[in-house]
Amino acid sequence: MEENKTSLMKQAMTFGAIIGLALVVYSILLYIAGLTFSKRLGFIQYIVLFIGIYWGSRNYRDKALDGFIKYGRALSLGVWISIFVGIITLFFNFIMLRYIDPGLIDKYMAIAEESMEGSRFLSADQIEDGLEKSRKLMTSVWSVPIGLISFVAIGFVMSLITSAFVKRNPNPVA
Repeated sequence: MEENKTSLMKQAMTFGAIIGLALVVYSILLYIAGLTFSKRLGFIQYIVLFIGIYWGSRNYRDKALDGFIKYGRALSLGVWISIFVGIITLFFNFIMLRYIDPGLIDKYMAIAEESMEGSRFLSADQIEDGLEKSRKLMTSVWSVPIGLISFVAIGFVMSLITSAFVKRNPNPVA
């Protein structure tokens, strides 16, 4: 049993690193091309994460578990993969916003302000206060754990879906 946990963690770290590094490279390419704020191209990151969780879970099922995996174990693996992907990508984003190009924060804030200005539920003071708090949070050390919680929530939902496709129970009749 302990060997299975170790094997699961190694799989999660391996695929988390592969997917995380792929997403970092993708982010760098978007940055170089000046497309950091493209919503359509940003959506591709979620597709990569989904495919990576599926690929990692299926690979683990086929190579480490002789072709069988229970739904719960596949779900657990998907969440762990998401954690490792999140650590890598959030660390990169923190370094990017804090040291490489702090000017990106102003661009983020301008986009956020533009989207909030049309709201009839927020006053100008509330918008300004919210933007100032967001600005401080983006470069604080707390952005990493808060971002990780969000990342894991997204990974959990994706893992719920991928686990349904990956799970394969051994035939109890045979």
